[in-house]
Amino acid sequence: MQPRVFWCLGMYASASTWLFNVARQIQEAAGPARTHFFSGTGNFAGFDQPGLTHIVKSHEIKDEGTILQLSHRAERILVTMRDPRDAVTSLMLYHGYEFDRALPLVAQAARLCMGFARDKRAVLWHYESGFSAAPDSVGQIAVHLGIPLDPAAQQRIFAANRREEVEKYIAKLDRMPGTLQDRVSGDRLDPKTHWHTHHAGRTGEIGRWRHMLTPAQAAAVAQTLRDVYDFPQ
Repeated sequence: MQPRVFWCLGMYASASTWLFNVARQIQEAAGPARTHFFSGTGNFAGFDQPGLTHIVKSHEIKDEGTILQLSHRAERILVTMRDPRDAVTSLMLYHGYEFDRALPLVAQAARLCMGFARDKRAVLWHYESGFSAAPDSVGQIAVHLGIPLDPAAQQRIFAANRREEVEKYIAKLDRMPGTLQDRVSGDRLDPKTHWHTHHAGRTGEIGRWRHMLTPAQAAAVAQTLRDVYDFPQ
């Protein structure tokens, strides 16, 4: 059997971690999956081993060679987008980033996402559509991945990824073996699910940029990404 690669490519704060976990659980219903997070240079060791399915999560990827490798290997691509102004405010609010640090990260991720959003292997989800709160999304993802999933399994996976269940899971990170911790911020990460402690307590507010960004900052986001994103007013 040929190895399979599913690429979960998302902007920051676009429910990309939700989609990654749903894709992972759909695959695990059919067989084991190996998960990866790429940001700089990706490690493709083992990707050629027959019979394995790899699920890669990413936002921006700095290494062009890694992008080309993923593009070559990916059988299916799952893209999540969000208004870049809200993505910037999310990094400022939940990561503590200054605007001048948040904007370049969001811009890099947005350009990568839009670069693959129209790929024939890709399906695009917009955060503003509320897809992560829609039970039908699980079945749609399974269909795109080509993995049969019965209604009971769809319901189970959707229930396991509801916001209240995610919050309960994140609350246990400091007691779970194998979690990683940022020594500076104290943020904890579960390498399996990629849930961070900073994912907890989010409201998911749409249009937050209107009361968090200054007019000049909002204009700077729009100016930076005017060629790849159609900004609503």
